[in-house]
Amino acid sequence: MKLSPLFAVTLSLCVGVLVAAPAPKEKDKDEKADIKKLQGEWTIESWEQVGQSLGVTGTWVFKDEKYTLDQSGNLEEGTIKLDSTKKPAVMDLDITAGNCQGKMQPGIFKFDGDTLVLCLAWPGTTERPTEFSSTADNRCILITLKRAKKKDD
Repeated sequence: MKLSPLFAVTLSLCVGVLVAAPAPKEKDKDEKADIKKLQGEWTIESWEQVGQSLGVTGTWVFKDEKYTLDQSGNLEEGTIKLDSTKKPAVMDLDITAGNCQGKMQPGIFKFDGDTLVLCLAWPGTTERPTEFSSTADNRCILITLKRAKKKDD
């Protein structure tokens, strides 16, 4: 069977598009895997803000796509959205309760075993951090969290 040249070109273009297009299910799969890794309670190990190390203590709890940050009774709540296909992986916080209610907070994150490192832009800022650092110039917040031990550990 001989194919017409026009049909052959059209067919090869369609196959090329299907092969080259990223699978949206992979992104969803990565996001769900990272959401699963986040689940539970994390203790604040360190908190740098605008290049200064602060003695912030508290916990960050992730449940499904929601979070609660408790800094000694100062509560913040919101939702999270992740994209692990980006390098570094990105996290967007939508703050729904607390001092920064109604603001978005873009950031990046990485896991290292039971350690989670976040680098977040100032709430309400649209420019996402590109590296894990906090300086007076970048005005980023660098947070290191450790997975909290379960009570029966």
